[in-house]
Amino acid sequence: MKKIPQLPPPAKKIPRDPARAVNRVDDLETQAVTATTLSDLLGLPGIRVVRFAIEEEKQEQYLHLFCQHEHDVAICPRCLQATQQVHEQKERCVRHLDIWGMKTLVHFPHRRFDCAVCNRPFTENLGWIDPKRRQTTVFEIHIYAQVKHKTPRKQVALQEGLHEATVLDIFKRWAQRATRKLEQRPVHVLGVDEISLHKRHKQYALVLSDLECRQVIAVLPNRLKETFVKWLAGLTEEERRAIKVVSMDMWEAYRRAVHETLPHAEIVADRFHVMKHLNHQIDLIRRSMQRKAKKSGDEALYQVLKGSRWVLLKQRSELNPEQEAQLRTILTTSDELRDLYLLKEEFRTICDKIADRTRAERFLSAWTWKAMLSGSRYLMRFVKTLRNWWHEFLNYFNDRVTQGFVEGVNRAIRGIINRAFGYRNFDNFRLQVLVECGGG
Repeated sequence: MKKIPQLPPPAKKIPRDPARAVNRVDDLETQAVTATTLSDLLGLPGIRVVRFAIEEEKQEQYLHLFCQHEHDVAICPRCLQATQQVHEQKERCVRHLDIWGMKTLVHFPHRRFDCAVCNRPFTENLGWIDPKRRQTTVFEIHIYAQVKHKTPRKQVALQEGLHEATVLDIFKRWAQRATRKLEQRPVHVLGVDEISLHKRHKQYALVLSDLECRQVIAVLPNRLKETFVKWLAGLTEEERRAIKVVSMDMWEAYRRAVHETLPHAEIVADRFHVMKHLNHQIDLIRRSMQRKAKKSGDEALYQVLKGSRWVLLKQRSELNPEQEAQLRTILTTSDELRDLYLLKEEFRTICDKIADRTRAERFLSAWTWKAMLSGSRYLMRFVKTLRNWWHEFLNYFNDRVTQGFVEGVNRAIRGIINRAFGYRNFDNFRLQVLVECGGG
């Protein structure tokens, strides 16, 4: 007879109400307060607290912890030999995480040792603080995490009692460490898109993303071909060969850059950018018809078209009953607009339903003939653009690679810009985007 495995006992639920904590104290393993208790709570290896003091200044309390080293020996970083010969020693103070709601300052002897093998002095290496830093490592990570998770630097500086320049310096150091890890990952599907840094100023940053890992991997200062080529040329031969697909909007500079540096890669014209271009032409048609109706005195058609932009551009299945009724009125009133709207929806259906490149090419060829026969100069303009990117757009139907993630990233980057009221330093902007959108 098989034994039925016993389920593990359910995890004990810890009550959130402090008043109920009295019911579980018997289950806790308590420890007596000893001479090392404060050192244990401090959590910095290799040192122990020997004295403390509490200072109050401007309604702010500071906890001073005076510490000594637990060991009198250090390891030479050059020959890895141990030595006890102290070359010099001076008192040092660094900032640590707050303890009991007080800003905590750790005082300890800063030591340099003489190596008997190398006959040269060296500075003792402490695992809990980087060389020449005024804050412990855990405190710097605490500051970095706050800025990374969308807290303005000025606010962090006020909360922690630091200068804003200090917060920026800590953020940049740890952000650069995080971005170096991003550069080590091979990219197979590269997404290329730009974002406007300043509205109506034609200042763009080029955002490069790993569409498989859904992470931003680089932010370049402009969308020029030379800038993109330089970034691609900076990759190793192995990294360039790893890139199999490059998805982009219909910007000629990107296509030329990829042809020059990644001739083996498959270029995909992003489906949503193609559809956006078609929607733009449909909207131009609507606006043209609306102006003509106003000039000719056709008040009925003018009122029907007024404010109908999103009704015509939105996918029909997503319209609410009120919008659907408005759309039917528009299509009944204007035969020309009805024919163009149906062509637009047919194009969307081809993109949604067909997953084979050969079939897609056949359906799209038939669609372009219908668009040309419509006689609309706006649709002819779209067909001209589509034919210019014909092979790249058909590549979309191979694996249906899109830049949906990139469009979401653009909204997140816009939020970063708005939160900071703009950036004067591009490098600070680049690091903020990489740590928030690149998994840094």
